[in-house]
Amino acid sequence: MLVREMIKAGEIRLIEAHCMDPWLDAELLYYYLTGQDRVDLFLASNRPVDPDLQRRYFDLISQREKRIPLQHITGSQEFMGLTFQVNSDVLIPRQDTEILVEEAAKILRGDNPRIPGRRSWRVLDLCCGSGAVGISLARICQNIKVTASDYSGPALETARFNAEKNRVKIRFAQGDLYEAVAKKRFDMIVSNPPYIRTHMIPILQDEVKSFEPLMALDGGEDGLDFYRRIIAGAPARLRKKGILALEIGHDQAKDVSELIRATRKFTKVNVVKDLAGHDRVVYAATLY
Repeated sequence: MLVREMIKAGEIRLIEAHCMDPWLDAELLYYYLTGQDRVDLFLASNRPVDPDLQRRYFDLISQREKRIPLQHITGSQEFMGLTFQVNSDVLIPRQDTEILVEEAAKILRGDNPRIPGRRSWRVLDLCCGSGAVGISLARICQNIKVTASDYSGPALETARFNAEKNRVKIRFAQGDLYEAVAKKRFDMIVSNPPYIRTHMIPILQDEVKSFEPLMALDGGEDGLDFYRRIIAGAPARLRKKGILALEIGHDQAKDVSELIRATRKFTKVNVVKDLAGHDRVVYAATLY
């Protein structure tokens, strides 16, 4: 069997298993095994495959056929140009969340004309999971100190590993939302909380509902449970003119914005769209 024949066979098996990106996954598993890239594959496509490599490749294809996420097979995911370890204890970082990081970074660096700049910032990453948001901000911005918190101990262990891997110093705290940080106050609270409506979870892709942690997905009956708690507690945890920045589901901008306005403790709520044109981030500053 030639290299290109092996990858084609892998692709066909993934098509039959109803995987979303069969061609891409078949190639990525080859790159993962060999350490090669697309140029290497082009040069090697007509070469015979070593039998041991063929066996190991189809072992990985078998895992993917079971709808195990590609990132769980390879153990990593790229996010904001960084590599993060992922596993069944944390949500796999997604490209949509890069919008949250980018908007927060603009504020932290003084590049957002709506928000006054500061010499330094204390940032709280709530529901940090793999640590992708807080770690990325710590790499992008030099003027911040980040605390990352999560209810899950195993998730925090993964986040600690990722902080070391990406060479950033972050404080970690375990607890239920603000309980993790006692009475400390911050200049920015940033969060990508669980926001999937409970009744929608059974119809999610198998890769998500069967292999990613339920506690990182389930936002309650209307998807807003965590937003209510985060928003209600934010004014007491933010310093003067502090920023609350939240990732949201594509249809949640109105509801989350109204929750923020209802506190009467924030300035105008700003909504930012993702690359697909969907509402993705809301942020606002405290009035005082």
